[in-house]
Amino acid sequence: MKNRKNKPLALQIWLVFTSVILVIFILLSLYFTLAIKRFFTEETYKTIETAQKNIILKNTNKSISTEDNSVTGENNDIREVKHIKLSYNNNAADLQKIEKIIPNETTAELFLKKLENQVKNQTDITKRYIQRTNSGRILYVVTINRNNKKGTFLVSYMWDTYRNSLSTALMRKLFSVMIIALILSIIAAKYLSQKLVTSLKELESKVRKIGKKQWHESININSNDEIGELSKSIEEMRKELVKQDEYEQTMLQQASHDLKTPLMVIRSYVQAVEDGIYPKGDLKNTMNVIDSEAERMQKRIKNLLYLTKLRYMSKHKNESKKFHIKNLIEEIVDSFSYNEKNIQFEVNIDDLIVYGDEEQWTVVLENLIDNELRYAKTLIRIKAYEDNSYQYIIIYNDGEKIPDDKLHSIFGTFHKDKGGSFGLGLDIVKRIVTMYNGTIKAENQNIGVSFIITLNKV
Repeated sequence: MKNRKNKPLALQIWLVFTSVILVIFILLSLYFTLAIKRFFTEETYKTIETAQKNIILKNTNKSISTEDNSVTGENNDIREVKHIKLSYNNNAADLQKIEKIIPNETTAELFLKKLENQVKNQTDITKRYIQRTNSGRILYVVTINRNNKKGTFLVSYMWDTYRNSLSTALMRKLFSVMIIALILSIIAAKYLSQKLVTSLKELESKVRKIGKKQWHESININSNDEIGELSKSIEEMRKELVKQDEYEQTMLQQASHDLKTPLMVIRSYVQAVEDGIYPKGDLKNTMNVIDSEAERMQKRIKNLLYLTKLRYMSKHKNESKKFHIKNLIEEIVDSFSYNEKNIQFEVNIDDLIVYGDEEQWTVVLENLIDNELRYAKTLIRIKAYEDNSYQYIIIYNDGEKIPDDKLHSIFGTFHKDKGGSFGLGLDIVKRIVTMYNGTIKAENQNIGVSFIITLNKV
């Protein structure tokens, strides 16, 4: 078994196919050999019985003479049925008749004795028998005299030479056809195994390239079988890897670009302070700018790390549970309203039970409210309720409307608003909501914008 596993797949398939075909060939050969011999044996007996009946009909109401029923003539045609009439008590005459069939005296005596025993034990009027002699096998049918069981009986016989010659000729033709079919089947198995392995080798070559990150060449195996389905699945994987690679490249470029600005500001301000220059008039204001840029950079790095964490969590089972969203929203609103004196918060929340990780929902609500605060003029309104099928969380601000062509793209990675703010917050929000089979969208109102989260009811 171990050696077979080390052989090429094409050879393994071919060997299996060939072995199966050979086994079938051998079984069919045995079956047809037995079936054909059985068929011709049956046909031989039917021929003997038919000939015997004809003889009996021709001689109805008159005795069958010994001369008429001894070995009929000198004709040695193996296809001819021959007849002899024997008696129970005339052993010498019967032996002479048998010796005409079987020249060897000893063999003839044995044959006659066995024949007499068979007749004595025969209960049916007509019965089939077969005996092996030095001259070959003889097939014969014995018919007992209906009127006098102690009198004579008729033996009709044929040698099995004719049967053997017919079955041998037929088997030769049959074996010739089967051998041709065997050769064609083996060739077909070889072709099929090569075809299967060729597709697999092509697929293996392209998968190997994917492993080396050479994944921009599409995979297209023109086949409707399982290999074709496998190639389609690998092609979907390749597209996903390309998308992932493009995402990572974009993230790296955007992160480098957006982190460069605050770093340049911090560095230039630090150098200015070292030279005794205060770009914002005094040391306190200048240090406030440095602190603000450092905080801005810290927030971006935090969002980048959390986004990476989300990508990992989306592919692995996370710990989730049911919790009351009302308490969480109220805590977050209190923390924001404490620092935002100029913005009024209106909260109208039903006591909803939401499924998920409480930390993740905290990130969702904080990012949404933080986004609302950047645009709200005087009011942020938060509403949560449910109907028979869904739960809704709506956060509204009375700021500027979002351009219609931006309503869907604002949730994309690295999307920036008109002020150039780092675009990760809403992307994180959408990813978390999607993890729980929910949806989020932005809608312009008559005045302001609403962000609407829709979840399946728990």
